[in-house]
Amino acid sequence: MGERTYYYCMAELQYFGHSFFKLKDGSETILIDPVFNTTKTVATKQQKIPVKKEDLKNISMILITNELDEHCDKAAIESIAKRENALVLAHDFILQDLDLSRNQKISVSPNSELFLKGFKIKTAIAHNPKSFCPTGYIIEKGGKSLYHAGTTRLIDSFSSIKADTIILPVSSHTMDVVDVVRAAKIMKPKTLIPMQHDIFEIQKQDVKDLDKRIKESVLNTKTVLLTPGRKIRL
Repeated sequence: MGERTYYYCMAELQYFGHSFFKLKDGSETILIDPVFNTTKTVATKQQKIPVKKEDLKNISMILITNELDEHCDKAAIESIAKRENALVLAHDFILQDLDLSRNQKISVSPNSELFLKGFKIKTAIAHNPKSFCPTGYIIEKGGKSLYHAGTTRLIDSFSSIKADTIILPVSSHTMDVVDVVRAAKIMKPKTLIPMQHDIFEIQKQDVKDLDKRIKESVLNTKTVLLTPGRKIRL
């Protein structure tokens, strides 16, 4: 019999709306921008987040991309982190306002690199005029990589980011469809996942048009359109 080849899979990515994702890899689970309190958002019509805090178990880390209400639900972060003894990665500006033990708070700054719970986590520059500390995250394990851009506009530093899967905002406050296509052409990922086009977005972007433009481009990139609650294997 021939020699078998085993391919590592960074397990499961689940979308809960806006920029809220869960990344599960074996016994470790990472939450990115968990937000449950939608009452502070500016959207006139709000949808429910399709998960409850109590349903999120075995959480190892929580990554926060910025301090705005659509991304940083202080009560939820504190509740989950205390219950799960999870690490919280964020800028000091965010961490200083969280009621958590000091050893749970992991301060990050632009272009930093950390090794935690078997993951290599790098921070990336983001540009959001409404935020004091916008941050993106590149998560790597087993030769696979995932980039969550946070809330950002099209920026030159995208050229330095290499990841198999990229999650980019497409909204009236960040990048439109054309900008996201430009960003994909710069980074050339295997998979593109648009976010922030639902839940809190009043003027929704046409993500089907984004998918069409990517298919018609010279990119060897697959667009995955996730609805809240849906999960995929990476």
